[in-house]
Amino acid sequence: METTEKVLILKTGKFKENDLWVRFLSKSRGVQTAFAFGGSKSRKRFGGCLEPFSMVLFKIESNKTGAYQVLKEGILMKSYPGIRTDLRKMGLAANCLKFIESAGTEKESSRRVYDLLSETLDVIEESEPDDFFPLFFRTKVAFEQGYNPDFTICSLCGKPLFSSRPVIFDVEKGCIICSDCDSGRRGDSVSAGTIRTLAWIQDTGPANWMSLNIPYEIRQECFAVMDRFMAYHMGLVWEGSMYKKI
Repeated sequence: METTEKVLILKTGKFKENDLWVRFLSKSRGVQTAFAFGGSKSRKRFGGCLEPFSMVLFKIESNKTGAYQVLKEGILMKSYPGIRTDLRKMGLAANCLKFIESAGTEKESSRRVYDLLSETLDVIEESEPDDFFPLFFRTKVAFEQGYNPDFTICSLCGKPLFSSRPVIFDVEKGCIICSDCDSGRRGDSVSAGTIRTLAWIQDTGPANWMSLNIPYEIRQECFAVMDRFMAYHMGLVWEGSMYKKI
């Protein structure tokens, strides 16, 4: 069966002299891999559209046994030239793509994650986000995948949390506990500023994150607590230059 689908390319590689494998994010099916036979030579079928940082309309079909997918042809929809020609932007965008490739997506969240990655690439393409932008992206992906703590109230007493007092982030249970309810439970003490920042990321999208003016200490705290959160719940850690499942 042949389908037509708009995708975002995450990674490509050769497996024969003229043949490529292509890993991409589908809006309806999440992270997928397909083969482009003759892809490295065929300009007519794949001209300029088999590179990362590409939005492509592919014709896709399964082989006769259904064991793998084959790309029949592609039309380049968007190429993000600003990312491709700027090493810093390329690094920020590549970090986001690597995370999606490693994390995968649940079918029910694939549309939200696709739209999030598309908007993220648009923001990186058109503006100058800071070095913490991929952290905001990874955090938002975790929320979209269903790992979604309530940062507004204490999970035990229901008290609103937006005071100036630190709170406890129980990484394993994925919940927030106010200082009044904390009785030495296992968790990370985090500042009110960090909780507000995570709640803001939870409720907004990449275009809004450009306006965030976050102190360095809060950024570092967000980075530390969310990396532990994603390692525990999503099984992902950054090692060397890639994310690995643990």
